Amino acid sequence: MISNLAALLVAWGLYTWLALADLSLLFLTAVLACAILASSYAALLSAVVGFLTFNFCFTAPHFSLAVADREQLLTLLFFLLIAIVVGKVAGDSRQRMLALNASRLAEEQERLRSALLASVSHDLRTPLASIVGAASSLRTLDAQLTQQDRIELLDGVLSESERLNRYIQNLLDMTRLGHGELKIERDWIAFDDIVASACKRLGTALDHCRVKQAWSPELPLLYAHPALIEQALINVLENAARFSPPNGLIVIAAQHNVDAQTLQFSVTDQGPGIPFEMRQQVFEMFFIGNSGDRSLHGSGLGLAICRGMLGAHGGSVYVDEGSNGLGTRIVMSLPLTAPHKAATDEEAVDE
Repeated sequence: MISNLAALLVAWGLYTWLALADLSLLFLTAVLACAILASSYAALLSAVVGFLTFNFCFTAPHFSLAVADREQLLTLLFFLLIAIVVGKVAGDSRQRMLALNASRLAEEQERLRSALLASVSHDLRTPLASIVGAASSLRTLDAQLTQQDRIELLDGVLSESERLNRYIQNLLDMTRLGHGELKIERDWIAFDDIVASACKRLGTALDHCRVKQAWSPELPLLYAHPALIEQALINVLENAARFSPPNGLIVIAAQHNVDAQTLQFSVTDQGPGIPFEMRQQVFEMFFIGNSGDRSLHGSGLGLAICRGMLGAHGGSVYVDEGSNGLGTRIVMSLPLTAPHKAATDEEAVDE
């Protein structure tokens, strides 16, 4: 065993300096290491191997299993007894800890599953009800509807369908992140293109807001998975639009941090804001605060997915207050340094 070999090497180096009983503690440490890292059976084997090694190398006569000195024999027997007991206790403690962790993990998974079912029930039912209602009106009241009424109902169907699609995409992304199945297929892309695509996918969700873009045209290209960064930005923009007042201003800003070699970009809204004590919690799955930017309808997945997708690229995200203390500013950062792999390489993400 590696732990016994390490103990032997250290004991050999300290043999002339330490008493025999002190050297036995090194082999006892090896037994403990086996119990903690492996199991009580490994610790028992380590105790026996340590006993034989200790006897063979350090008791007189050397390089023999015979023991000439009665005190050395007692030291050996005490070492073997203590090593077996300590290894057994430590190994059993490790097993109980593993069982406890498994139990806690099962409880956490059950809690997340319950929250997920509640989220699906609540978040998917609303757009579905709107779609069914609009479609039913188009079918049963067709003769009584004006052309403008039909257009408004169809716009409602389209808007709610886009909203439903975003919810489903978030659920799928979170499942892939949780199971480590998300793949990073990097490519060079301009920040302008990501913003344009994100705004296009949000469709009518941004219609009641004014969107302002603020960044230099000389921003460096990002080496990232375009779809994942776009989805992260969509989640932040959708939150900003949801809690912005009518005709509220949403500012998308970006800048090149030359010192850190990162691209920092942010989304600032004029909503009610997020209390300081909740600014870490909003990135947890299914967290929905009772006030501020998380008080209205939402699944509690958007910002958690944003953090996961940016983290998969080595980036980060945090919450700050908006301009003049009004609203919320979500600040995201992505590294600009390209990895040594080719752009076609795929990197698995474990979250």
